Amino acid sequence: MRNSLVLYIDHLQKQNSGDLAFYPVSALEKALDKGHLLTCGDNGQPAGYLWHGPANTGRDIVIYQACVDYASRRRHLGLGMVSRLIGLGQSSGATGIRLRCGSSSESNEFWGLVGFYCTKVSEGGVKRGRKINHWRTDIQKPLFVLEGPEPSTQEVDQRAYRQMRKEGVPMPSRWASNVERPVSVK
Repeated sequence: MRNSLVLYIDHLQKQNSGDLAFYPVSALEKALDKGHLLTCGDNGQPAGYLWHGPANTGRDIVIYQACVDYASRRRHLGLGMVSRLIGLGQSSGATGIRLRCGSSSESNEFWGLVGFYCTKVSEGGVKRGRKINHWRTDIQKPLFVLEGPEPSTQEVDQRAYRQMRKEGVPMPSRWASNVERPVSVK
């Protein structure tokens, strides 16, 4: 069961590579071992997952990745996993749940509909040339909430990335930590 679930999640992240970051199978296995993967099913088959960080008292829970199979979307499966994570946060004393989502992803609509609010919009990477929406929901009610920005809906734009490649700018692997990252040219 464990291996087939990890392989299914790996398949789903590859299938949705335009919206999700890629994590190696070993990272998925560690998350599963730590109990940081929530899953959902549809007709007895795996249909999605939500990968989150630890639920600690006084801290936000971070969602690293969430995905529901395209054929199973709009059936409240994602909402069910988010509800389970909120329950985990309530029982652990976490303050909220937060995540980052690419502006071109259709899931931005989902996060807004399930009660998350956009706290910030930041620049994304050079390759996809899109914005990153920072979403949050409160588990413990804050004294006040500042009005946040509208989430970005900017589509992927690879023109700057392609121009840099054409000019011979070295593009390091995403896993390289000792290489200077190129700066986006606007």
